[in-house]
Amino acid sequence: MTIWQAKPNAFLSSLRGVAIVSMMALLSFLSISGANSHDMDRVPCLVDVVFGDDAEGVSTTYVLRFQHKNNSRRNIEGVSVLVMDKEDQLIRTTDSTCGALQKGIEAGDVGACEKSLQVITGKMARTLGYDAWIRMIDDQRDQLTTARHCEVVGVNYSE
Repeated sequence: MTIWQAKPNAFLSSLRGVAIVSMMALLSFLSISGANSHDMDRVPCLVDVVFGDDAEGVSTTYVLRFQHKNNSRRNIEGVSVLVMDKEDQLIRTTDSTCGALQKGIEAGDVGACEKSLQVITGKMARTLGYDAWIRMIDDQRDQLTTARHCEVVGVNYSE
C-alpha cells in the first residue's frame, strides 16, 4: 500500500469519527433543551373555592390560579392551559387572564393568571335548596380541586 492510499482511509475514518461525535452532541443538546422548554410551560396550579354574595344570596366560585413566567419579548394578556391532575390526566382545557388587575405580564416578568371555572349563583342555591346546593358544591369541589399542574399551550399577546 502506498502512502497515497493510506492517507485517504485515515482521513475518512477521522471524518466519520467527527461526524458521529457531532451528531451525538447535537442529539444530546436537542433532548436537553426540549425537556427544559417543556418543563418551563408546566406549572403548579390549584382551584380555590371562593364564597361571596350576589343579589340573590350566597354565591360559590371555583377559580383556577397559577403563576406564569413570560419568557417572550412581548407583554402577555393571557394563556391557554391544559389542567392536569396528579396522574397527568387531563381535567379540562381553559384560557386564563394574566397579570395584576388584568394588565398582563410584561416581558421577562412573572405574574398570576386566573380563570373562574364555575360559578354557582345565589339564585341557583336558593332554587335548589340548601341540601342540593351543598351536594353541588361538594361535587364541583371534588372534580375541580384535583388540579395539580397546568401546561401552558398557547399565549395571547398584548397589542
